[in-house]
Amino acid sequence: MKGEAERESLASEFDRHRAEEGEILESYHALSDQLGKGPLGVLINHIATEEEMHHFLLGKESLSEHGLDRDALLRQTRMLRGHEKKTIEACRGLKSRVSGGEGELFDTILEAIASDSEKHQRLLETVEKLIENAARR
Repeated sequence: MKGEAERESLASEFDRHRAEEGEILESYHALSDQLGKGPLGVLINHIATEEEMHHFLLGKESLSEHGLDRDALLRQTRMLRGHEKKTIEACRGLKSRVSGGEGELFDTILEAIASDSEKHQRLLETVEKLIENAARR
């Protein structure tokens, strides 16, 4: 019974957070609209896009993997992880060369891309583990 109560509590927390994400999205969109299509508006829009993904992901219960070619999926996810690793290395290399008046903006953009790629690597690792576990069932 304790496990059931914990699952219900966790589900309730996910629902609460998803509702908060929905509300905060409106604020991000309003700020993005105020800033327009320039670099600052694009950065805020990027954050809003990620918040939309959080909202979407928190609403999903499970993923079906029936009828998929697991070996092909694993090859593809591993290739994508390699790409993300190269992106991280490239961004960090470019970051060390950025300077000047707009250096702070480019530094922040490059760091955001590298951080996103690190996150993508972690997500791809999880996808790989889930695919591998599904193959064992």
